[in-house]
Amino acid sequence: MMTRKLAASRGYWMSFARNVLICSTLLAGMAVVFTQAKADDINWRQFEGASIVWAYDIHPYADAVAAQLPEFEKLTGIKLTPELYPDDAYWNKLTIQLSTKSPSWDVVGTGIQPAWDLAPGQLLEPLDRYLNDPKLTAAGYDYQDFFPALRDALTWKVKEGQIEPGSGQVWAIAHGFENIQLFYRKDILDKYGIKVPTTPPEMSAACEKLKAADPAITPLGVRGVRFWSSMHTAAISIARSYGVHDFVLKDGKADTGLDSPESIAFHKDYVDMIKKCAAPSFANDNWYQVVDGISSGRTAMAIDSNMFGFWNDVAGKPGSGKIAFAPPLHAPNSKNFESNIWIWSLAMNAASKKKGAAWLFIQWATSKQVGLNGAVAGKLVNSPRASTWSDKAWLEYAARPEFNNFVDTFKTVQDRAKLAFTARVGFAEAMNAWAVAMQKMVNGADVKATLADLASEIRSSM
Repeated sequence: MMTRKLAASRGYWMSFARNVLICSTLLAGMAVVFTQAKADDINWRQFEGASIVWAYDIHPYADAVAAQLPEFEKLTGIKLTPELYPDDAYWNKLTIQLSTKSPSWDVVGTGIQPAWDLAPGQLLEPLDRYLNDPKLTAAGYDYQDFFPALRDALTWKVKEGQIEPGSGQVWAIAHGFENIQLFYRKDILDKYGIKVPTTPPEMSAACEKLKAADPAITPLGVRGVRFWSSMHTAAISIARSYGVHDFVLKDGKADTGLDSPESIAFHKDYVDMIKKCAAPSFANDNWYQVVDGISSGRTAMAIDSNMFGFWNDVAGKPGSGKIAFAPPLHAPNSKNFESNIWIWSLAMNAASKKKGAAWLFIQWATSKQVGLNGAVAGKLVNSPRASTWSDKAWLEYAARPEFNNFVDTFKTVQDRAKLAFTARVGFAEAMNAWAVAMQKMVNGADVKATLADLASEIRSSM
């Protein structure tokens, strides 16, 4: 197996090896071979002999691509080395690598929101010229096959140091995307007669009932680390249903909305819910802990990215067939839920010395066939390509009984899902401050006063 610089525990990589083996077996069973070199009109070996590095979060999306890397190397003659890191460590390393203009990473994983902070400093390579070059991009790549909302979200102008979304340059290619849902162990809720909650107060009541019935169960898994990634799943999705905005326009000028009456109302309900429902380890919990809890059955419910439930319904997992799905919680006086979306994307380091080879990898890793292979192997979910969602192999796989109501709930939530954050440079700094404030409130600080301090801190940096 190719040499890799690893930044993870032995336990993860033992699991990773098993997952790659399972994924490879599933791909072989599909009898699908990546034959793009024969069918397309570009020279896939034009950068033969190059060596490039791809950096990414430790994530099943990375597993899905890693399982197919031997095919990429065979196709292109390019040596690719993955560097995979735990979530919060990865984002810090990404900022350091790109801001210092180090060429050591050629391709990076990013989301839209972090990319807002990276693009204005010319730290990411715009991808338009690669997409539009017939010598570099195969006709069959079909960029229009990506869902329009995802293409639009990754396209913007940089004007006067700020982001203008909707048109401009393409900064990254969608690799997988997520909407935010409530997923739950139906075996546990059925056992104790718990109705699926729809609002934070309902969730608080359900948690108290669960704790009384079985104190060993954590009622709700939710991220709580002092980092922006804690805010982009449960918190922002539920907050939007209360009418909360991270940034607003006041008298023609940008301002934060996190100290508004709507925000105060949301935080009072949300903080009460966390106190009654979350694990004692809330302040240290990232998505790894959320997923482990729901998979093992130590946690009854979770609010996070929907595919976490899907991955743990896969046959052979401890939670297989036991995890069902529902829309995220909403404000008691709101008729509708809201759901943020997160788009894992592949971007090119502007400082890379091997941009041609880097582009071939991005193109291959986000191609129709690699995406479909990853989806049917149970890893690359949700696929950002429309063609996957109309493919018989994927639809038959996703409709298996163990996935319960995954597809129907995905469609219901996706109809309302959208970016819940304002496109803005300074996203990470402001949202990190929000995560810190959330911990303070959960630990007993006054909600209104803490939000006033948070808003003042954000305004001072605008």
